[in-house]
Amino acid sequence: MDSLREAFTSPQHVGKLVMHVTLTDAAAMKKLSDAHWLPTMGWFYDQVGDAVAGQGGVICKFLNDGIVATFSLDLGAEAINAAIQVQERIADAQRENTYRCNCAIGIGAGKVVEFSNGVYADYIGTVVDRSARLANAANAGAIFVDTGTVDASNMMRVFSNYGNVINREGGQYLAQIEELPATDFPERIKYREILWAAQPFSVRAREVTKIVDHPAPQIQQVQGPPQRREWLRGTVTRWAEDHGFITAVDGTTYFLHCSHIAGQNTKPATGTTVFFLKEEARGDGKHARAVCVLLFGSELTVTVDRVCSTYGFHQLTDSRGFSQGLFIHLGADAQTRFRTGQQVYVQIEQNSRGPVGAIVPAEPQALSA
Repeated sequence: MDSLREAFTSPQHVGKLVMHVTLTDAAAMKKLSDAHWLPTMGWFYDQVGDAVAGQGGVICKFLNDGIVATFSLDLGAEAINAAIQVQERIADAQRENTYRCNCAIGIGAGKVVEFSNGVYADYIGTVVDRSARLANAANAGAIFVDTGTVDASNMMRVFSNYGNVINREGGQYLAQIEELPATDFPERIKYREILWAAQPFSVRAREVTKIVDHPAPQIQQVQGPPQRREWLRGTVTRWAEDHGFITAVDGTTYFLHCSHIAGQNTKPATGTTVFFLKEEARGDGKHARAVCVLLFGSELTVTVDRVCSTYGFHQLTDSRGFSQGLFIHLGADAQTRFRTGQQVYVQIEQNSRGPVGAIVPAEPQALSA
């Protein structure tokens, strides 16, 4: 290790764009058997590698839950396009039901310390930390870039499939500047989300951001556990490739993105009855969003998180982190027939309070002749 110590004694500072691509559901994937998650990881690594190489970047290293790539500072737009391509390929795979994974991407720009480990070039420094911080704060599907990346990018060269359809260009791909609590950084991190899809993906629920030049909101302490949110019921009135609209029973219209459909790959057809939670719109003139959405009559596999006398609960979560408890009807003697952590196959029905998971009985096996 003497060579590394010597390298850091006389560090080489170079300008780079550093991209962190983080699997947001890596831990959950690895609870499955190797035959399930390893092919998905291999496919994910391939998609990121192809997108990065196609835009002139270089894979720096593979991580347990993602990848780090670098680009030269004159390839800012190309780095953003590579990130968009990764998210689009994941969205396409989910629509086609071939692979299911989700990732968040952070890109930072500036000076880093370059060194060689004897095999390939690697980098350390605050820019590397910043890109990782952005990726870890972003929701599944989101792309966060720091202000240095925006400065290094010709945004007129940035494009996405959805952006092309609606003639989005240049600065229209950039959300307004926001700030992220910096944790171990001396200052908050200013960043912008790349608007590559129909709606922004925003930060994870655990993060707190604020709009630059606006006063920080007063944070009130909530006493006791969070209250259970009310299920809403509505009908899908329009559906495109990956998004559409729901009309609730009171006539209110909600925007629905496929990533908010919880626990299943099924896409709704016009006229489908759905249950959902309300999330306020992000920006003036936009519809409120439907999150943690369940399709009435659909079937899915869930985990029993709590068992009571005749019923149980599953903590339902969509791919962007919105969550709500789902009531599961287990029948008599539930505590002797079911256990916490057991997976069951249910069909979504309803009662007066919202959706209910009804156990789907296993089909009887035909007797051999």
